[in-house]
Amino acid sequence: MPASKAQQTLVAERRRAAVQLRIAGHSWYEIAQQLGYDSKASAYTDVRRALEKAVRDLSIPLEVHRELMLQRLDAMLNALWPNVLAGDTKAIDAAGRLLDRYMRLLGLEAPQRHELTLEVLDAALIEVEQQLASARSEAAAAEAASESEG
Repeated sequence: MPASKAQQTLVAERRRAAVQLRIAGHSWYEIAQQLGYDSKASAYTDVRRALEKAVRDLSIPLEVHRELMLQRLDAMLNALWPNVLAGDTKAIDAAGRLLDRYMRLLGLEAPQRHELTLEVLDAALIEVEQQLASARSEAAAAEAASESEG
């Protein structure tokens, strides 16, 4: 049976409070203690769910956003067009930049050619390995810190 409106409101309020505490720098253990969670994992899960919901609620589908941007570019180009036809060089430059953005947004620009050599690949692999090592050490440090908080 789905939760009642009152229960949903209580959950939303507790999640909001948990997010605020986390933003303020409180540990998962402290959040769990202050808000009555069963464990710090429960507090973490609730904060994650609250943030995921916020992202879902605030996100605009990509195609809707793209269409909005295209309409804005069209409006700007329409406003400039009489000056473009009159030969105004500043308007012509601005219109050219707008058209470049329009083409990038629609994916109409010609593909760029890139030179790929073994040296470039080796450098990229070294960079990825360094990033992985850094991410692993940060994750280990975060895990150790989380364990020491609890």
